[in-house]
Formats: sequence, structure tokens, C-alpha cells
Amino acid sequence: MKKVIIGVILAVTILVLVIFFGIARTGNQTKPQSPQADEIILYYGNTCPHCKEVEDFIAKNNIKDKIKLVEKEVYQDQNNAQEMGEAAKKCGLQTDSVGVPFLFAEGKCYIGTPDVISYLSQKAGIGSQTATESATVSAEVAQ
Repeated sequence: MKKVIIGVILAVTILVLVIFFGIARTGNQTKPQSPQADEIILYYGNTCPHCKEVEDFIAKNNIKDKIKLVEKEVYQDQNNAQEMGEAAKKCGLQTDSVGVPFLFAEGKCYIGTPDVISYLSQKAGIGSQTATESATVSAEVAQ
């Protein structure tokens, strides 16, 4: 009889621990953050050809050395995708009509290669002619 009671107590204890740690792990999952207006965040897709053009422009013009830029991939990371949706809402955009490349900066949204490159050029102090030439070269290389 003692063995049965000890067995039941042990089984209940294990069950309680499993449930407790299961709930604790679920509560620690990363939730998407709401982008802050003072951040410059580039949302991109890892297989997006237009995003590649922006990435090439950033690398060629050393944009990351000139401004603080956060890059977040949205095709594989659902938290980043949800965060991009929150940024779009802040700009009054429908989340189902937003694509990448998507830049959220200073509380404003920039969608598409030309708008993103134009903003980054202006912010980094690169002349618009240089930015246009860089975008054209990137587009030609991609072809």
C-alpha cells in the first residue's frame, strides 16, 4: 500500500513539474516588437530580388558605416513579418498590400527599391545621382 501511495505522489509531482515547465517555456517565446519611430529598420526577404538590389546598394555605399540600420528577414521569421505588419499599420497601410523591401524610418514607411534607396541615400548623405547610378548598376548586375 505504501508503494502505491508513493508511486501516485511521485507521478503527480512529475505531472505538475511537466505542466509548470511547459507553461513557463510557452510564456518565454519571443513576441514581435513594435518598431520604434526613431529606428531605421529594413525588412527584407531572403529570396527577394528587389531586396538583393537594396542589399547591394547598402554594401557598395557603406551605408551601415554611415547610419544605424537594423535589417530583419521576414520570409523565414514570422515575428519579423508580424512586426513589419505593425510598422505598416503605424503608417496607415493595409498589411495585406505591403511587400519587401520595406523600410520603416522616423515613423514613416518606404516600400520598394527606389523609395528605400532614395531614403538611405539622403540619410547617409549620398547625392541622389550617385544613388540612382548605384541602383542602376545593381539592377544591371542582377540581370
